[in-house]
Amino acid sequence: MTIFDRSQSQQNTNTDSRVTSPPRTLRLQDAILLATLVMIAAFVKWDYTDGQGSNRFPNLSSTSKVTTNTGEFIGETITIRSKPVKTINSNSFLINDRPGSSQESLLVVNASNVIFELPTNTNKRIEIKGEVRRLVIPDVERDFNLDLPDADYTSYLKKPVIIAKSISLVN
Repeated sequence: MTIFDRSQSQQNTNTDSRVTSPPRTLRLQDAILLATLVMIAAFVKWDYTDGQGSNRFPNLSSTSKVTTNTGEFIGETITIRSKPVKTINSNSFLINDRPGSSQESLLVVNASNVIFELPTNTNKRIEIKGEVRRLVIPDVERDFNLDLPDADYTSYLKKPVIIAKSISLVN
């Protein structure tokens, strides 16, 4: 028969608690992990996720900027996210950041060779990437191989227009 001795049991636990492990040293894997975490933190802090510095959309603009400062944008390829306002014809439509306001709408001519139908929900935004020009119908027709009916564009002549290379819905 075994008799349990409480004093002997406490001595065993005291000797076990004195066992110490050697101090941990920094290993190569730990150094690599630490360096990787520091680099990720730096990329997140400076938003360097696309290789182009701090701005993911360097040419993202608005309709109000283009309509009020047209000269700055002529000849530039920009990206705009805006709301559709009105269909002009199968190749063209108007966009505006604030539909219903006094802000002037911006004409978009689809030169992407892909048919794009405006969403019926006018709260949906569309993203347009294209070149800003002043609307001169013969130049646009020649440069982009388009056939634009003059009657549809009489009120937009010499005004800013985006010749869209790509158009997509944005949530």
